[in-house]
Amino acid sequence: MRKLLTGAVVASATLALSGVAIAQVTNPAGNSTFDATLSPSKVGTKTKPKAHSLRTVLSVNRPGTTVETITLSLGKGFKFSGKGFKKCSEAILLSSGPSGCPAGSKVGPPGTAAARLEPGGGMLDFVVSPFVGDADTFLFDVDSTGIEIHSILKGEITNRGRTLTITIPKELRQPLFGIDATLTAIDATFSGKSGSNYIVSSTNCYDRRVKVSGRLGFATRQDLKPVPAPETLTEKVRCSK
Repeated sequence: MRKLLTGAVVASATLALSGVAIAQVTNPAGNSTFDATLSPSKVGTKTKPKAHSLRTVLSVNRPGTTVETITLSLGKGFKFSGKGFKKCSEAILLSSGPSGCPAGSKVGPPGTAAARLEPGGGMLDFVVSPFVGDADTFLFDVDSTGIEIHSILKGEITNRGRTLTITIPKELRQPLFGIDATLTAIDATFSGKSGSNYIVSSTNCYDRRVKVSGRLGFATRQDLKPVPAPETLTEKVRCSK
């Protein structure tokens, strides 16, 4: 049951450098914000791609909603990839935690996630450690900073590397009878190098900006509150050739 709670938290939650390009966007209702930080801002070329660190910070204040999918999308010229990296597995993470994974399998530094359980309003905070599962899969080890909760989420890379989608199953969105989870925040950084392979890389910059989007897809709840339409927040982050 604790593992189910973990998934629900990140699911409804749960995504500082030189040459940084920082951006922020807020939805019309003012209850969701999305920040994207790209470093360095100078991009690579097709013959010589460049590695980047991409930090995404999503903050949400939408009681009565439950997220089913969390999708990060990158504009043309940028991509995610786990190709060429050492791999970790769900079994290793569940049995040993992040310390059991190979040193070269990290997708980035630990991030954070937070969620509120409804009804009741109990808050849960988590450390989220990302690892490479395979060339097209990232694994997110989620560990509570309070009570003992530990679980794993998967992120699938599609669209030639430009889209990372985390899908949350029903048993994690609804961990207990009568309990739903609602997103409050996700903070994740994607970065890493393995030879000439990169977690986030670029080959071009168009119009001196790259679109970085965070999209939330919502699911039916146990309390049967109306399911909102998917919401996408997109920021054009500065880049240069």
